[in-house]
Amino acid sequence: MKKVLVVDDDNDILALVQMLLTMNNFKVEAIAKWELIDNSIERFSPDIILLDVSLSGADGRDICKRLKSAEGTKQIPVILFSAHADVANNFKECNAQAFVAKPFDISHLIEVLDSNLAAA
Repeated sequence: MKKVLVVDDDNDILALVQMLLTMNNFKVEAIAKWELIDNSIERFSPDIILLDVSLSGADGRDICKRLKSAEGTKQIPVILFSAHADVANNFKECNAQAFVAKPFDISHLIEVLDSNLAAA
């Protein structure tokens, strides 16, 4: 079972994504505070990270850049997601593997996760 770390400061979205991914045979850890991401990665060892762009006090793109430049986390695929469609034009600048716009279709999200897990 593949492990997904979901980071979003909106608890409703976090709960929904966790439920949907769990129903689709993923093991999920969902966190609302971006400050906990390093601890969660160390403890949970995710196969992939679903990271919101607009987090309280942080930009998911900056977090992605940091993860992709660190030896211990650079191999973990990062999928950015956001309600701001303009992010789709520049998500590769932070070395993210993909971008999913909110609101998203669950089958599209699963497809993006599966294809990036297969490529990892």
